[in-house]
Amino acid sequence: MSETVAIIGAGLSGLSAGIFARLNGYQAHIFEHANQPGGVSSTWKRRGYTIDGGIHFYMGYRPSTRDHALYKVLGVDDMDQYIRLENYSRFTDLASCFSLDVTSDLDRLAADAAALSPEDGGFFAELVKAARAFQGAEMVTTLGKPPEMTGLLDKAGMLIRMAGRAKYFSGPWMRTAEEAATELKHPFLREVLEHIFQPQAPMAFLVMILGYLAGGNLALRRDGSFGFTRGLEKRFKDLGGEISYKSTVEEILVKDGRAAGVRLKGGQEFAAGAVIATGDGYALLHDLLGGRYQAPDLEKAHRDLPIFAPVVMANYGVDRLPAGEAPLVMYKPVRPAGAGWLSDVWRMLRLFNYSPGSAPENRSLVQVMADSTWEPWRKIREDQQAYRAEKEAVAEGFLAELEALKPGISKNAELLDVATPYTWWRYTLNRKGAYEGFAVTPQSFRTTIRRTLPGLSGLVMAGQWTIPGGGVVPSLLSGRHAVMLLCRAHGHKFQDMMKG
Repeated sequence: MSETVAIIGAGLSGLSAGIFARLNGYQAHIFEHANQPGGVSSTWKRRGYTIDGGIHFYMGYRPSTRDHALYKVLGVDDMDQYIRLENYSRFTDLASCFSLDVTSDLDRLAADAAALSPEDGGFFAELVKAARAFQGAEMVTTLGKPPEMTGLLDKAGMLIRMAGRAKYFSGPWMRTAEEAATELKHPFLREVLEHIFQPQAPMAFLVMILGYLAGGNLALRRDGSFGFTRGLEKRFKDLGGEISYKSTVEEILVKDGRAAGVRLKGGQEFAAGAVIATGDGYALLHDLLGGRYQAPDLEKAHRDLPIFAPVVMANYGVDRLPAGEAPLVMYKPVRPAGAGWLSDVWRMLRLFNYSPGSAPENRSLVQVMADSTWEPWRKIREDQQAYRAEKEAVAEGFLAELEALKPGISKNAELLDVATPYTWWRYTLNRKGAYEGFAVTPQSFRTTIRRTLPGLSGLVMAGQWTIPGGGVVPSLLSGRHAVMLLCRAHGHKFQDMMKG
């Protein structure tokens, strides 16, 4: 096969698409805006620390599963790097001093919640029962094919494989966590439920995560996002793929109604037999294609569906923290930082003691992340002095919060970096600096994003924007879907290496 595929973006989906393209005989060339792979899963160096701005946990890593088979094909099945996630998060309200661990022992979760509030025991017992139904769930099983190739037999087979879980995708389980939390009597437990994932996410999504956790199918990586994305990059290059970094695609070339290549910033053009675009559909339609093609369903999705809130994130180097610390803490400060245009009072604290390369000897990397908003950051970025001052205020505010959470942590702390929504946009071009794509809501959960555009052949979309909610395995699968569609269009049998 001699067809060349131009792939826009070296994030998880672009690298996956490149690997599956090579495995199916295509020539593949990835063009990446940044100077490294990963997209929103990128890492960067600061004074001997490796800052991980991306993946919080890896779903589906466990051997003997179809999800793991995907990892194996993509060259990221190095089991010595994965650490089973036992403690998903420790929730702490600093004002009330209430605390609750969400661990893989779901019976403990239910018991601890009931001990805190006996009236809410029944709710958490039902929550655990639902989560148990998802212990054996696999993303590959439910997302095996792109929408364009999913027929009635596929849907019937999916329903059979989902026996015992299908009922959790309707009725009260499609309420948002925020709506379901109104049933709880204890205010702290209400906030925990809302923030196990996100307040607007349907309960079905939340119990799925808890099911993966209980089934031992969530993990961290010792080498972090850096090791994962570099593993994908290596696999792609070993198969003969090419990557051009610092190569921003400004236009998709079209000839006779077919995508025929890309033009880069600076004017250089690359011809190709097909194009896979991994960014958001809005930019694809209005920027890369200049508004020449209409896709009402895609336009509607970008008009109606909310996107993930952009985040502001501060990273600090601190004295070495004790071993055994929970890697993820959700905390509610007593006196919130008064900077950064924060849209939620809860913070995410990540402790990287499990990752040896994240910090110099006798030091630890800690990271605070909070939801923010896009427009104020975009505007203030026009005044560099004001922008720096706002970042410094965020860093000082978060450090004060940490001192209240972990007294003494600010002693000898050094600020390494503050990333804002504008930072994410600058490095990834993600719409409005969104950390991921479409937010997980009951509406988006039911929305299907087609990967092709009417009236334009040779173009396929991939990436987290094509599967609302995003995540590691869905993003990887979207790259596989893109190549499946190309093979069908070219009359080739897709070589499914995951069956071998």
